[in-house]
Amino acid sequence: MTDQPIERQLSKKEKKYVDLARRISYQSDYAHRHGAVLVKGANIINVSCNKNKFSSFATRFTKKEKEFVTVHAELGSILNVERKHTEGATVYVVRVNNQNELRLSKPCKMCEEAMRWVGIKKVVYSTSEGTFEEMKL
Repeated sequence: MTDQPIERQLSKKEKKYVDLARRISYQSDYAHRHGAVLVKGANIINVSCNKNKFSSFATRFTKKEKEFVTVHAELGSILNVERKHTEGATVYVVRVNNQNELRLSKPCKMCEEAMRWVGIKKVVYSTSEGTFEEMKL
């Protein structure tokens, strides 16, 4: 069972990951721009933004039949990454609106299950209040 999200202060290093996720989000051509950074130890393993592109990998984590599942930023950050790099890692996710303000980027159930499946230990995500919360998987 997933722990309840907790609001938290970011360390100096985590602020760099969040800033990178924010910059990556601007590459998205989707209406809701999300950026994600996969980190293990002090190493950035992968980055991704959300894309309006089908993801067959993600379909196994959704209950809706015949749903067109797109590549969410979190999914993109773990796709094609070896498990030795995802096991015990952290994903930082940021969503921004057109005014460059932070918005809620809590992972959906599909992304949560996919990250759990590849061994991600926690997710740090932005909120609409400009803070960050942590979800342990």
